[in-house]
Amino acid sequence: MTEKKDPNKKHYFQVAAHDEFAETMLMHCTLDDSPPLTIWEKGENEDKAEIYEAVEYFANPRIIKLKPTGKLMTKITGSTKAGKQVLIKVPIEDKINYFTGGRLKFHPEDLTYSLEIQQEIYKSQARGNFRLNASDVIPIQFKVDEQVFDALDISISGTSFNIEATDVERFAKGKIFQDCTLRFDRKNYHVPMVQIAVQIPLADETGKPSGRVKVGIAFKDLPRKTEDELYIKISTEARGEEMKKKFDTILSKKVD
Repeated sequence: MTEKKDPNKKHYFQVAAHDEFAETMLMHCTLDDSPPLTIWEKGENEDKAEIYEAVEYFANPRIIKLKPTGKLMTKITGSTKAGKQVLIKVPIEDKINYFTGGRLKFHPEDLTYSLEIQQEIYKSQARGNFRLNASDVIPIQFKVDEQVFDALDISISGTSFNIEATDVERFAKGKIFQDCTLRFDRKNYHVPMVQIAVQIPLADETGKPSGRVKVGIAFKDLPRKTEDELYIKISTEARGEEMKKKFDTILSKKVD
């Protein structure tokens, strides 16, 4: 008997935090080289999916303003998906994506579209690139350019932390740093080289610029031994977080 493959062994699917999704959309709307968004109808073949660029994002209500990148006729007459419930994939980085859905609307006056999100937002991550969030229980620090930062998350491909707007040039996208140190699970790991992958301006509770910027760091030339050890530790912590969430859900139902 052939054993059925469990798709969850390859990917984690979790409900995404709205502020985290808003940060990603801000990145898509401000960076020139952001990957495109994919829109399709439920049950539709992949070759009928449409590709869009994110132009603007509104957090309340959650609306994505879009610009089509497909055929000219689609741009002029409007997509056949307009007015329908559609699904959308928003890429974050390699093998990490957001998935959600809502109603697509066409605006003929400027040939743009908007999608009002009406479904839960999910985050899909390949297990090999699972990104574990830092917390009081899981502290993560990263030393770069002789300065130690409290990291926001960790994966075997990189980490991230917040900086002041005055340090934007110091940590410009594409810049290389050498001989860095990652502290995770009470152990220091030497990271030979890193590259600044992305900068995301952060907003305050009112949606105005906060003066701080989130910086994404990509590890380079990480030794295989270090990569394997990090994968095991990150996966172990991830499983622990999943079990805790399940127990919290069970306990909350019992209380209700």
